[in-house]
Amino acid sequence: MMNSFVRVLLIQMMLMLCGKSSAQNDSIGSIEDTNTDLQEVVVAAQRKPFLGRVADGVNKFFMDCDTNYVTPQLYNLTAQLEVSNWLDYYFLRSSETKNTMIIQSDPSVILGGAVYYSILGYSMSWNMNDLGIKAGKTNGTSLRQTFYLHTAKLFAEFYSFNSGKGAEFRSISGVSLRGKDRSFHGLDSKCNGLSALYMFNNRHFSWPAAFGANAVQRRSCGSWSLGFQYNHQRINFNEEELPDYLVGKIDSTLLFTRVNYNDYSVNVGYNYNWVLGRNVFFAVSMIPSVGYRRSNITEADERKQHSILNSISTDLNFRMSLFWNNTKLFSGVILETHTYSYRKDKFGLTNTYGTLKAIFGFNFWKKRP
Repeated sequence: MMNSFVRVLLIQMMLMLCGKSSAQNDSIGSIEDTNTDLQEVVVAAQRKPFLGRVADGVNKFFMDCDTNYVTPQLYNLTAQLEVSNWLDYYFLRSSETKNTMIIQSDPSVILGGAVYYSILGYSMSWNMNDLGIKAGKTNGTSLRQTFYLHTAKLFAEFYSFNSGKGAEFRSISGVSLRGKDRSFHGLDSKCNGLSALYMFNNRHFSWPAAFGANAVQRRSCGSWSLGFQYNHQRINFNEEELPDYLVGKIDSTLLFTRVNYNDYSVNVGYNYNWVLGRNVFFAVSMIPSVGYRRSNITEADERKQHSILNSISTDLNFRMSLFWNNTKLFSGVILETHTYSYRKDKFGLTNTYGTLKAIFGFNFWKKRP
């Protein structure tokens, strides 16, 4: 009996030792396999071209996000068609007499398009109202151009456009416009500028999703932003184009020949993306700014004096959008307004540019994982 028990015990001990040895061998083999995989990944990364590694690093720095909140751009190229309606509004006020004058541009139907390569974009558009009209008689808005940088952290744009000529008087203090010809072709302006915004909550909030159409917001989220803006405007007013019944009837302190100014400002704003459903989201952005403005004005008085004013500027940029985006196809609408104010001792001018834009587009050339 005892001999049988000893033989069984010895057999069990041998089996345990064999099993332990086998487990150790399996563990060593697993570690070796893991090391081999890591080495292959490192070698593969080293084989990637230098510019490719730099591009990956830049993309990660600018576009890195929490994918629970944002689906980033999955394609290299984006193409979109834009149809928009532009409206320019000018409010003039005399601080001396308290009289006012309001001029509104003719609505302009704009057809254009945009292309993006990764985070860079360019858009161009034309005023359809100018088709078939001779040079010098158009609304002056034949071409609008914008260059974009759309990233999770930083948004920047450089823009240039003309506006005006086709306009009408909406109201003039002391003058009845009822039943009169309100058209006016003596107002035109040129605007160009540069703006940049940094998003603080850039891992969860996506500016490209809200206004660039190259990302998708998955969870509602907002972010504070800090930015810089440079804006240059030149606005001309030609009295010779006034209707006969207005000659000599408008308060002279409301008239000017040219306003020309450069505006440098910083802004702090809040932006929010509200997810309404799968692939559908609503965005709103409110960005007030304060800065330094160097302005020149040529007044429409007898001496046509040229004065220079350095002053504090206060402006407001407002954006709102509604988008559907399934990462491949997208469509949406964007409402955008820019309000700029000019003040002098006896004269004030506020001009607002607004656009309502419909966008249809698609993404292609999918990025490699």
